[in-house]
Amino acid sequence: MPERRVFVIRHGERCDFAFGKSGLWINSFDSKGRYRPLDINLPRTLPKRPDGWQGFAADTPLTEIGYLQSKLTGRALRDNGIEINHVLCSPALRCIQTTVGLLKGMGLDKRLQFSVEPGLYEWMVWARYARPCWIPPKDLKKLGYPVREDYVPCWTDKELKMSESMVDYYQRSFGSMNKILAEFPEGNILIVAHGASLETCTRQLVGGDIRSTDDFYYLLQNTPYLSCVELSSREGLWRLVGSPIPSFSHTYNRTFDPLQLVTKDLAGLKREREGKDNMRTTQ
Repeated sequence: MPERRVFVIRHGERCDFAFGKSGLWINSFDSKGRYRPLDINLPRTLPKRPDGWQGFAADTPLTEIGYLQSKLTGRALRDNGIEINHVLCSPALRCIQTTVGLLKGMGLDKRLQFSVEPGLYEWMVWARYARPCWIPPKDLKKLGYPVREDYVPCWTDKELKMSESMVDYYQRSFGSMNKILAEFPEGNILIVAHGASLETCTRQLVGGDIRSTDDFYYLLQNTPYLSCVELSSREGLWRLVGSPIPSFSHTYNRTFDPLQLVTKDLAGLKREREGKDNMRTTQ
């Protein structure tokens, strides 16, 4: 049997995490939902969603940097000769936008369509406030996203349990991968999902046991945006072979406050800044 390859990639930088403490993301909407970005790194425009602009609170888009990250990673995949035949992603908007960026970077955005798979969504325990609501594939298609409307998902959004345990999450990810591999028995597959997906979508597939909670969170905290891992298979046996591309590293660029040039209380401003930085490190 010919070798098969599966690539699992985390989404790019997300608006809520990048701007959650500053309020710039939420405050870019007025009381009527009109959007005006308050930072250059916030998206210039946002897709129209059926649940209204409030839906972005639980289904955040990428930042401008996040979308650039995805295109650069796609370019790296192309430059390293990676061939992709099938593309699937989590229904989260940040994953959908990352998928589009990856395809553009690879030069495949006019040739390949992607399928939206709810089974690839992150651990439901992180949906703290309400069941997530995503933009349906038919609406994504109307917005110009190259999405397949004929794909039958392994899971529906209603089947995802808010009370899901970590073991349940591992099993859902493992089951989704098995169904995806059966649905697409030939060719290489690109999976675009979440930070924990690089672990949960591969661990049991290569014969590993479900990890402890401590180990799970350690791996999650050390899986930055656009991390990529590759699986390879011959004769139906899967093994983890690392990443097909170099790592993606860059520095943190903090918000600039021009008023610091005229303030008379730099010591107070410094204490306020240090307090915000301490909050960020514990996020």
